[in-house]
Amino acid sequence: MEENMYKEARVLVVDDIEEVLSATKSTLKFEGMNVITYSNPKEALEFLKNNKIDVLLLDFFMPEMNGDKFIEELRRFNNETVIILRTGYSDKVPPMEMLDSLNIQGYIDKLKGDDELVLMTKSAIKTSYLYKKLLEQKNEINKLRYSNEFLGKFFGKVLGQIREESMVIGPLSNILASTEGVTEEERKRFAEDINLAIGKLVEMTKTMEFDNLGEVSISKLNETLNNLLDIELKMKYAKINLEYNEDVILKCDSKILIYMLVEIIEVILENEKIININIDNSKITIQNKINNEELINKLRRIAEFDSNFKINNIEGKISIEI
Repeated sequence: MEENMYKEARVLVVDDIEEVLSATKSTLKFEGMNVITYSNPKEALEFLKNNKIDVLLLDFFMPEMNGDKFIEELRRFNNETVIILRTGYSDKVPPMEMLDSLNIQGYIDKLKGDDELVLMTKSAIKTSYLYKKLLEQKNEINKLRYSNEFLGKFFGKVLGQIREESMVIGPLSNILASTEGVTEEERKRFAEDINLAIGKLVEMTKTMEFDNLGEVSISKLNETLNNLLDIELKMKYAKINLEYNEDVILKCDSKILIYMLVEIIEVILENEKIININIDNSKITIQNKINNEELINKLRRIAEFDSNFKINNIEGKISIEI
């Protein structure tokens, strides 16, 4: 298991000296690790905004941006990557307060040699691996808690609809059972009403099973959203306008996507009657402008349940990338 752990790990090395980058990369690649190098710290930060790595080996003293400044910028959007500071000056040890405040896992003297570099990097990879496992467990607990809350909320609505449709079915069934005072035309109409009510009950039951949908087509997603939000849409005379060019299968966990879209639609319904959603390949864009930081934070927490989802918010326009 350890051998696979090292081979699957991604290590980023940032140092302004090309010779150091080359030597570090050769040493770690010999151990089977995936190594990426940058001599420009600003370019490395841009890379980290869009890519996940397990361990960062970072030069403490660089002319363009020192290590502490680099980490301050990194920790604004990433608090997960394990960081090892490197310095070529044995008398300039990073202060312990800085290591603690910036969540830095350790430091190493460049002059110590390859053995210590490999040992420290492997230790950092193990730390990253254990952290990810703990994070996965936490996400599963949060996912289960959210799922229960979500289903509980809609289960109450469905029960209300079931009672409503039952009030239609019961009296009409009694009328149909009667042999007096009912014309054939009325019987036919009452039977149609009963079938319609039963059909709604069946659809409601199916809707609550969306948790097991897996991957779905766009049209099925649209149907599920309308069924889940049927009461709210009718009460507000509102409509979900979902636009797409081709009814493709969305390659994702559909229940996570449904969680997010329902949260978004419920917020829009507070002020608007038309919800405009565009789906283009693997990107879902909400055309309605939303300025709601609480919603954005909630969507990002839901997106943590599955790393395949990414939430973007540009000037109030929310998009979900799969």
